[in-house]
Amino acid sequence: EVPWFPRHISEIDRFAKNILNAGSNLSSDHPGFNDPIYRTRREELTSIAQSYSFGESIPYISYTSEEIKTWGTVYSKLHHLHQSFACEEFLRIIPQLEKHCGYGVHNIPQAQDISDFLKQQTGFQLRPVAGLLSSRHFLNGLAFRTFFSTQYIRHPSRPFYTPEPDI
Repeated sequence: EVPWFPRHISEIDRFAKNILNAGSNLSSDHPGFNDPIYRTRREELTSIAQSYSFGESIPYISYTSEEIKTWGTVYSKLHHLHQSFACEEFLRIIPQLEKHCGYGVHNIPQAQDISDFLKQQTGFQLRPVAGLLSSRHFLNGLAFRTFFSTQYIRHPSRPFYTPEPDI
């Protein structure tokens, strides 16, 4: 018997809420595990992803000043490293992401803006997700040119480490 797989992009909704870990359930070794403010914020952002359905606009997030500061710390470090280590294609596209999606040290880009840009440039789109998906579900999304992304930011105590992907 062949296991179920999506035949239409809208059917991604059937598995996109089935995360393996992360989301608002943090493991005890996560930098934000003992931070009640961070955990509350994660719950807020993961609930937004959990309530998203195909065809809706991705909700815009009002990021906090601390989240923007953490983003800026990571963005600055990586921006410096890009010149030495990033491939030509990345170096060519990052100025466009800065111009059209708001990538920058002082601004976290919105998933909908990134999705619109990707759709125009590549045919791919973003879909918010609360945490890590199985490889099978992640690849099923890619079959429909859908890339899953969380909307939360890593914990500020360790900006250069995160046990799971953030935006």
